[in-house]
Amino acid sequence: MGKHRTNLWNLDLLFQTPEVYSCTEMDDGGIRAIFYEGQAYQGHPTHVFAYYGLPEKGLNGKIPAIVLVHGGGGTAFKEWIRIWTKRGYAAIAMDLEGHVPANKNENGEWPVHRLRGPARQGVFADYTGPLQDQWMYHAAADVMLAHSFLRSLPDIDLERTGIHGISWGGIVTSLIAGIDHRFAFAIPVYGCGYLYEADNQYGQSFRRMPAPDAERVKQHWDPSAYFSQVTMPMLWLTWSNDPHFPLLLFSKSFEASRHDERSMLSIHFGLGHSHANGWKRKEIYAFADQIALGKQTLTKLVHMEEEEGWLHVKYDAVVDVNDAKIYYAVERSDWFSVEWFSLSAYVQGSTQWIRARIPLDSQAYFLQIIDARGCVMSTPIRLPNHP
Repeated sequence: MGKHRTNLWNLDLLFQTPEVYSCTEMDDGGIRAIFYEGQAYQGHPTHVFAYYGLPEKGLNGKIPAIVLVHGGGGTAFKEWIRIWTKRGYAAIAMDLEGHVPANKNENGEWPVHRLRGPARQGVFADYTGPLQDQWMYHAAADVMLAHSFLRSLPDIDLERTGIHGISWGGIVTSLIAGIDHRFAFAIPVYGCGYLYEADNQYGQSFRRMPAPDAERVKQHWDPSAYFSQVTMPMLWLTWSNDPHFPLLLFSKSFEASRHDERSMLSIHFGLGHSHANGWKRKEIYAFADQIALGKQTLTKLVHMEEEEGWLHVKYDAVVDVNDAKIYYAVERSDWFSVEWFSLSAYVQGSTQWIRARIPLDSQAYFLQIIDARGCVMSTPIRLPNHP
């Protein structure tokens, strides 16, 4: 079934460099503006707007690269590209809804261009149309084409390209991770899979569809349909009470897609949900550097086991673990309003083991560690089987 779904996209075509047209009037310093050819929509050709930038050439010649995927209400953000080029990466950010990032209109909307493809319609609300005319098909294709363009540029290291998406961009990123195996790593923030299980607008959208249509959307557009095909390391980053994506489903997505021992989970408190909040965390850049540049800096939680009411976690760290806590909930009927309590854990630096007492009344828990640089790593959510 996975092979059939993947064949929905013509990867031989999408992995070729698309036709590109300069848009010099929107260039900004070292950030270049382009349109590139997308997939046909309702029988008509489409173009996709994108910004891209290159870092100053380093001494090693080849440079790593990253594809940046915006979320709802977003576009191709120049400032996002600059963050990465300053860190030595080539970067591209495209607009996935037919917009151009110019001045917004009186309704707060980005202007559209003439050869645009589809805009996202709520939560898969375009499910009645042909699959190749639905937004998620085009979003995934446009991302892969942006990747192909980036790989065509001189000095790009083809073995060190990554993808990073926020919110809906995180959904697209986690789907792409199971399709475009040219990427060396993927970093979804907020967005995840198993959307049909959510108790908010995501799950409600599936439940409003006729059952055959809901199943078709689930099998083609929910990232969970592709998790078994993920081969690259992934960093999954979110916060405890994200208002859109339940933490349990985010943790479930991390575990289902973890087919590389370098994959990591980072759960924060008080992060907030926005593009700026989603790209500010230092774990994102440390993880990219870890995979693309070989800089081993993040603490790896390599093993966890439960025994007689205690959680034992083995870790591998190159910097000190400054703090470790077990966070637990005594009630979890609504994952959007879970109240998390915490207890300090015991860190044994000499053996790199952490142990924490699992409260008897806990209904869900996870361990969070913070290293000497302030980077946060977490274990997956566990749901105790109380008598």
